[in-house]
Order: sequence, then C-alpha cells, then structure tokens
Amino acid sequence: MTEMNLPAGLVMDRLGNILVADLMNNRLLVLDGLLGSAHEMSVSVDGGLKWPYSLWYDKSRGRLYIGESALAGGRVIVIDHLKDFNTSQI
Repeated sequence: MTEMNLPAGLVMDRLGNILVADLMNNRLLVLDGLLGSAHEMSVSVDGGLKWPYSLWYDKSRGRLYIGESALAGGRVIVIDHLKDFNTSQI
C-alpha cells in the first residue's frame, strides 16, 4: 500500500529516488524519481519506527538520519553506508 498518512520529511539520493517519512503509518516510503513506483524501506531498530518525521541524508558519507517525533520518545536513528534508497531493508 502506498497511500501516505501525514507525510513529513523527505530526502533524495544520488539516483533521484525520494525517501519520505510517513509519520502516521510509521514507515519510510521510497518513490522512484519519476514517481512511477514506490516501495517501503524497512528499518530494523528496537520497536520499529515510531512516528518518523524528519530525514537528513549525507550523500558524501552514505549516512541517513531519521528523527522520530518527541511524542514517540524523540529518537534519532543513524544508518551508515547507505548508497541509495533502492534497498528494501536497512
């Protein structure tokens, strides 16, 4: 299912894929650069994602930062060595 419920932050990788923090669905959604297809990017963290709302991607280091809502504990999740958003699980 690709319908979003309160999309929040978004970032783009070097290939033009767009990663969207889908806050109320507790997930990250990857859209291709032409917006023709989408898939969910699963993040393996304790308890799963909880209200992801902000994203920042450092392309030079391959590092993705995911900020969760303060109402969900306010974690910042850091993913290293991410070359692009084609992967379905990190």
